[in-house]
Amino acid sequence: GLKPSYPLRETAMDPVRTANIQAFVASSSKDPSKTLDDVRYERQQLTEARRTRLGIGFLDRMDKDAECKQAYREVVDMRRNSGHRKALDKMVSDMRPEPELKGPKIVSHDSRTLFHGQDKKQNWAPLESY
Repeated sequence: GLKPSYPLRETAMDPVRTANIQAFVASSSKDPSKTLDDVRYERQQLTEARRTRLGIGFLDRMDKDAECKQAYREVVDMRRNSGHRKALDKMVSDMRPEPELKGPKIVSHDSRTLFHGQDKKQNWAPLESY
């Protein structure tokens, strides 16, 4: 996938991003198949956001806290829908750095596909929408 071209340090206090990571970590703690190692990177991002928060002035920090609280409520509401939850979880997983390759990458292609994405399932809207 494509990685964002902007540095993560500039977006460390983005309220929606931080709220989404908080909700992701909270939901993964309820999932018995997830371990602490599975969300280590996300926890580091939250720690970095807290450190960035401590570097700003008192009134600005109060404003950011109010924005983060509102964003968290909105993210939790969005996560109630399974489609939105999948999209938000994908956003968090896309933030992770690529794992280091330990050897050559072997890519295989299906000989029957004519173009990229042909083998993926298409999600169409209901006919009334067109």
